Amino acid sequence: MNKPEVVITHHAVSAKHHTVEDVDQWHKQRWPNFKSNMGFWVGYHYVIDWDGSVTQTRGLNEEGAHTIGMNTKSIGVCFMGNFDNHYPSPEQMESWDTLYSELRDDFNNLPTFPHRSYATKSCHGGLLEDGYFQDYFQKTTLIEKLKQIIALYTQILSLRRMK
Repeated sequence: MNKPEVVITHHAVSAKHHTVEDVDQWHKQRWPNFKSNMGFWVGYHYVIDWDGSVTQTRGLNEEGAHTIGMNTKSIGVCFMGNFDNHYPSPEQMESWDTLYSELRDDFNNLPTFPHRSYATKSCHGGLLEDGYFQDYFQKTTLIEKLKQIIALYTQILSLRRMK
């Protein structure tokens, strides 16, 4: 049983063209007896493909297979690509914002950390700082709030001009 306390981000260390189906095959070979209730062998709860497609591969209450010692208290999110060599695509980041917003709402503001916070790995990628995904989410959330404030002030100023 999984009781999420944190979101753990990963990169697949793959080519950009690889997809969730590739991860499913890789994990099926590695853990042939660890199929999820959703029909996947993927050890992460979500995979975000290069084109931004998000696939849930495990129920959020299901144990993961992505971070030793954290698989029963985390949600694993894997981004396709190799962030030792390139940055996530804009489509991946847009999907991340939506997904992470939903997870934070559902699980009371879960923090997110890279896999390397729990293991001796570069994962979620050497090009990305530890707070990359959390900082990106906070930045885009603030930008959206500022847009709302600007729209409100624009509306107020328009009403004043009409008087």
